Amino acid sequence: MRKTIILLAATLVLAACQETLEERAAREAREVTEAKCPMPIGDNMFLDSVVFDIPSRTQSQYFRFTGESDNDSVVTFLSDAKNVLVKELKNTPNYKALMKAGVNFHYVYRSTNNPQKVYLETTITPEDYQ
Repeated sequence: MRKTIILLAATLVLAACQETLEERAAREAREVTEAKCPMPIGDNMFLDSVVFDIPSRTQSQYFRFTGESDNDSVVTFLSDAKNVLVKELKNTPNYKALMKAGVNFHYVYRSTNNPQKVYLETTITPEDYQ
């Protein structure tokens, strides 16, 4: 009887500690932001933060351009960004579980000199990547 109670208690404790996919994504996004951001991404671009919004099931990534890239000519560079981002999502193993769950991916690219200026803001939905 005692073994049964211990086994039942252990099962309840383990079940209570499990995160949902959304909770895990939010935690991991917060950890990346706290530990690694701002993170250089190539020349003149930084990843400032990653956020996962549980109610909307959306992972948002916030980037900013600096230096020579921080001007309106970057808009031409970003004209095909959505297609490039979809390819990147499909080819990155870390995103497979989120894509399988039908998560949205939101990207915002801003200026460092003028933080109110948004060069590109796009959301990739499951319809885009499936």
